[in-house]
Amino acid sequence: MAIWYGISQLPISWQHALGRALGRLLLKLGGSRVKITTINIQRCLPELSAEEQQALIKKSFEDAAMGLIELGIGWWLPEWRFKKLCHYEGLEHIKKAQQQGRGILLITGHFTPMEIAARMIGRKLSCRLMYRKNNNPVFEWISTRRRARHIAEMVPHKEIKHFLKCLEAGDTAIYLTDQYYGARHSILAPFFGIETGTIIKTAQYAEATNALVMPVQYGRRERGGGYFLQFYPPLDHFPSGNERQDAITTNQWVEKFARENPEQYFWQHRRFKQVTADVEPFY
Repeated sequence: MAIWYGISQLPISWQHALGRALGRLLLKLGGSRVKITTINIQRCLPELSAEEQQALIKKSFEDAAMGLIELGIGWWLPEWRFKKLCHYEGLEHIKKAQQQGRGILLITGHFTPMEIAARMIGRKLSCRLMYRKNNNPVFEWISTRRRARHIAEMVPHKEIKHFLKCLEAGDTAIYLTDQYYGARHSILAPFFGIETGTIIKTAQYAEATNALVMPVQYGRRERGGGYFLQFYPPLDHFPSGNERQDAITTNQWVEKFARENPEQYFWQHRRFKQVTADVEPFY
């Protein structure tokens, strides 16, 4: 943690260079994450040539390692330095939504600058973030306390009732929709043209709390230009009453973001898990 803190105080360009070097090293070392990334990119982006896919795999590992380095930026970078990196779009949609007095569920996916995005949102909104506790007690203790400086509350993923109560009271929360919590909580819906186990909780939470559902996109800007965070208007007719259609809608937004910045999507994630025994394992 001390080394991590020290790295976070370096110039951002140095941190990114270190991250890219670490990513190339991890790619050479191989392992299951290389296999997962390769399969994900080959299956999701078949329109790319073999050379383009290999280039994206390399870039994906560089960006994933940069995301690891950026945890320190999210936790320890002084505010006067951090705010210079932030670029916002669509804040008018948030202001307009807040005037309705309803809860706001910000939906997005797993992209490598996740920690940066959480801090950026926390600078503009009082919001809650549902998360899964880390098994390492030291990491858990430090991360929750550093995030608490920017996030109103870190809600463990098992405390659903509290999460919904906050939304119903008009609070704002961040929710990552590109996850799979088992067949009981999921439905098959296309994601990059692949029938994928997709959580149905997004629509259920919105219906239970009368919350607005707003997509939010985030990522790194080109040439060391900091980071961007873009809010989109609330989704119309969501939830629709059709679980599959709602799952398609959330998948379409994450896919849109991933196609616009493919190197920043977390392809190392086992997104396409085996839903039923009669389906051939993806990996």
